[in-house]
Amino acid sequence: MQAILDDLGANPETLFPFASRSAQPPGSGGDLLLELTSPSEVLPEMSALLGHLAQGGLLLVELAGLTPSDTELADLRNRLCPVFHAIAIYRTAGGKTRRTSLSGNATLDTPVSRAGCVLALRTRSWVMSPAATVEKFDMNAGGWNGDPDSAGYAHFRWMRRHVALFADGPKGPNARVLDFGSGAGWVGIEAALKLESPELAFFDPSPEMVKHATENAHNAGISKAKGRTGFGEAPPFPAEGEERFDLVISSGVLSFSPDLDSWFDGLARSIKPGGTLIIGDIDPGSRGFARRRGSRPLLPVRELNGRGPAEVRERLEAMGFKHQTTAGYQMTFPIPEMMHVSEAKLGGILNPPLLWLNQLMAGLDRRLGHPFKRSFDSWVMHFDAPRS
Repeated sequence: MQAILDDLGANPETLFPFASRSAQPPGSGGDLLLELTSPSEVLPEMSALLGHLAQGGLLLVELAGLTPSDTELADLRNRLCPVFHAIAIYRTAGGKTRRTSLSGNATLDTPVSRAGCVLALRTRSWVMSPAATVEKFDMNAGGWNGDPDSAGYAHFRWMRRHVALFADGPKGPNARVLDFGSGAGWVGIEAALKLESPELAFFDPSPEMVKHATENAHNAGISKAKGRTGFGEAPPFPAEGEERFDLVISSGVLSFSPDLDSWFDGLARSIKPGGTLIIGDIDPGSRGFARRRGSRPLLPVRELNGRGPAEVRERLEAMGFKHQTTAGYQMTFPIPEMMHVSEAKLGGILNPPLLWLNQLMAGLDRRLGHPFKRSFDSWVMHFDAPRS
């Protein structure tokens, strides 16, 4: 266990077995070690675990002497969700500990004698906190900007263009566009260019992302590009005294929100009465994401926080928005897997036909009223804002 604690930067003096804490009143704090005899063992109440865990603390679930499969660990993770989020798996055998995380695999230097498996988790609220989100976005800003020289760049840009052009809006120099959680800005840029609008506003939690979006907008010829840092729960646009926007686009953002009620309220405050809303995100109900939840113990937190189009439509219609249309745009199979094979092993030779297939199916799905919903990992919808 010492090797694992060292790898996680944890202090062994603050790690307490849950069995020794469970009889104590809540509030003692620290990291927790939960020892299980089987991956399917009944878990304590989540409130009991939280009551003895320090804010931002670690929950280590140890399966001593066991070698659980990924499917068994995924089931264990699902039973701990949504309160806890798995960040790493440590498997020990032959005196060595192998760490698996979303960042990759590594073998720890410290030799160990005890075999088994440890699942490391933190609370969802901590993983999705503003500080953690900014750190993650800043770290990944360059990679999320898209590489024009990569084999998958055409697909990267098509998906963003597809969302941006999903609905018509008021054209001309007075049209004002807001990219609500912009990332590198490409969705808002495409929309502003289509509407012949020189004014594009955008915000993102990450200062690095805002820098990329500003540079991309200027390079695209948008003369009035204004970026700010902020979160959708308290959007920095429009500020006091500023007008709301004719067109608001939010793509791939709501699944990062830890407070969806505040996020939707912030979204509604940004749109002019009668304005246009384009919103898109991942669909946890797709076949691909359902399969991943059942077989992969480590997943990005947004996959476990995603909301399907039916839930989002219900929320927005309750707020007075009028739904126009829904469609999918990222096929759950075979696109992600075959794109990876194409780029990793075939020099991108399959990318053009895969892109064509994705475009064809997305077009059919939209034209026919979204009958293939479970066949797409991502969705996009068009709404008209209430007029008063």
